[in-house]
Amino acid sequence: MRLLRVFVVSLRGLWSYPVRTWLAVLGIAISTLLVVFLLSVLFNFKASLVGQVQSVGMQQIAVVPGKLLNSGKNIAQTSLSSLMSYTSVASTLTYKDSEDVRQQIPEVVGAAPQIETITSVRTAKKNAETMYTGTTPDYADMFSMELEEGRFFTEQEAKDGTPVIVLGQSVKQLLFADESPLGQTVTIKGIAFTVIGVFKEKQLIGFNFDERAYIGYQMVADTANLQNASMLFFKAQSPEGLEAVRQNIAKVIAKNHGGVQDFGLMAPEGALHVIDTITDLVTAIAVGITGISFLVGGLGIMNVMLLTVKERTREIGIRKAVGAKWWDILLQFLVEAMYICVLGCAIGLAGAYGLLLLLHRMFPVLSSQFPVEIVLGCLAFAAVLGLLFGILPAAKALRIKPIDALRYE
Repeated sequence: MRLLRVFVVSLRGLWSYPVRTWLAVLGIAISTLLVVFLLSVLFNFKASLVGQVQSVGMQQIAVVPGKLLNSGKNIAQTSLSSLMSYTSVASTLTYKDSEDVRQQIPEVVGAAPQIETITSVRTAKKNAETMYTGTTPDYADMFSMELEEGRFFTEQEAKDGTPVIVLGQSVKQLLFADESPLGQTVTIKGIAFTVIGVFKEKQLIGFNFDERAYIGYQMVADTANLQNASMLFFKAQSPEGLEAVRQNIAKVIAKNHGGVQDFGLMAPEGALHVIDTITDLVTAIAVGITGISFLVGGLGIMNVMLLTVKERTREIGIRKAVGAKWWDILLQFLVEAMYICVLGCAIGLAGAYGLLLLLHRMFPVLSSQFPVEIVLGCLAFAAVLGLLFGILPAAKALRIKPIDALRYE
């Protein structure tokens, strides 16, 4: 009962000065909004990237031109500073590398070399820029790509150089809008291709599937006069033992390149490592910068409470004179500081959630999850902040002598 009375007295005393109190609450609310909104955006951005990587499975291995300088490690084992030393070189990857890996490593169940260039694709009425991409039938399964209509080209069509093409969603919309393109003809580099399929929209970090046109590897190599693949993709039987498969792939390709490893290999855990490293760094910077606003808000609370103690000196003296204990006075002022912090935090959380929903509506690829751990952590931090910045005013109130307080005007 006594504790409840302290809470009631604290609340009544606090709102005796509404303007001053609301300004202090506003400072904490803005600080909370900034911190929670930024952390939530980073959390959802990371979750979106990780979800995209995991959506294609954890069995893929990508081979890219370039390597980590002076490092025997793979990308998943490197620090951020080491990643900065990754150097790109002109590609020496070939279709033969891809076929040799598929034939010599039993654990590899899919191989999809990729060769590409930007070019124009035309119909009788429209044209669009597209990534003219040559690959193999394993490509669609490699990235768990789904067809909106039609089919993907076959191994035989790729080997025979049959002029058939599968369009990404953006290319299809630019050329045919809502009309079905199946069976229609598009022209690339003077060659007429028959459209046999259209992919559904697909998003993955580092890849734009929707603005591509997919043809057999050799057809693109010949018509675009390209010699080397831009990347090679492989799929292992299972995620277990992926590191051993990665090392075997490196050995096969390096042998083809005269023992020189002028390429890098990245498995899904490597991509996840890069995502973790970068997002953790950005999160730390964001927390450091926005955390300063919490300090400013806390100083605002301390200022409000110090003024409150001064203006309520006579009240404190009367309470002490009629028997109030030191902990009653201490608790009163600590509770008032915590009121301000928790109320400001709640308002800030509500504002951050509203902004997150608005951002999700503008950019649907970014989810609108509101992490419970961030909410609870922020509320707990606000309570601790109230205690810390309420201690000095409370201590000042405790030092007031009843006789001096009663004479105070």
